[in-house]
Amino acid sequence: MDDFREWLSDNLRYFMLGGAILIIVLVLFFGVRACVGSNKGNSGDGQKTAAKDQGNVPSSPTNEGESDEKKEDANSMEKADADITALIKSYYKALGEKDIATLKTLEDDFTPSDESKVTNLKDYIEGYEVGDVYTKKGMTEDSYVVYACFSYICQNIETKAPALTQFYVYKNSDGSWIIDNDAMQDPDISAYLEKQLSDSDVAELVTKVQNELDQAQQKDEALAAFLNGLGDESDVSVQAQNGTLLTVAEECNVRAEANTDSEILGVISEGEQVEKTGTDGEWVQIDYDGQTGYIRGDLLTDGSESVDSDSDTSEDSGDSDSEEYDSQDSGSGEEEQE
Repeated sequence: MDDFREWLSDNLRYFMLGGAILIIVLVLFFGVRACVGSNKGNSGDGQKTAAKDQGNVPSSPTNEGESDEKKEDANSMEKADADITALIKSYYKALGEKDIATLKTLEDDFTPSDESKVTNLKDYIEGYEVGDVYTKKGMTEDSYVVYACFSYICQNIETKAPALTQFYVYKNSDGSWIIDNDAMQDPDISAYLEKQLSDSDVAELVTKVQNELDQAQQKDEALAAFLNGLGDESDVSVQAQNGTLLTVAEECNVRAEANTDSEILGVISEGEQVEKTGTDGEWVQIDYDGQTGYIRGDLLTDGSESVDSDSDTSEDSGDSDSEEYDSQDSGSGEEEQE
């Protein structure tokens, strides 16, 4: 026992030093462990924050996906507001009433050719009935692409013919909305309008209206026959060969140029025959008292005769400059008479 006490006394300082070291080690161990645990918690929060922030960082994949989705829906089709709807309804009302003066205020650059198109369907279309009107954003802040659902009210046909027209409208200097009549002549606007047609919402609307038209024709054979024959009278005279004798369907003016604003050279009575010498769009060119004159094609019928002359008879329907029927440009109108 005495020997043990002596050994303990001699080595006590080493035990104390060792204990102190052990305590320090334990303190460091648990301290480090506590710090690691804390960091893990902070790391999780940081990850959550990073994940949350990721959607707000422009370069992050998450944000890119959201941006793409928002970009895709940024120009979705919407119901037109009251002002745009009023513009379209006023347009079709004036079109149906052959109100040229009003049409000139609703469409920019309304030309004599446009006036002629309005008058060309006098004997076919009684009027128009406007349905839903939709818009998509235009190329500028004050412009829209407009999709107007409407129906033709055809002469002597009970069933209405559903149709759809695409317009481009903009706000003019006095703050009023106006239809851009030359939209298709502008390469940029024309390309923009064409691109909209591939959008799913526009494609669905086109399909919907087409189905409605198909159903209307299936329901009413008279409507189907009417639409299939629309414009045939004009086509006959316009597509007839040069040198063909055409019969005047009703008393009409002979114009110096192929538009309704040009000088009137004279008047030809119903039943008279004229010799076709050429075409200019929907107008037939004739020789009138030694002058070149023009009569609207739908006022002439084919006399089924051809005369021997020095005129070139090689021109056929493929060479004529006849215009295809367009729902936006055509409507009922006055005859080409005095």
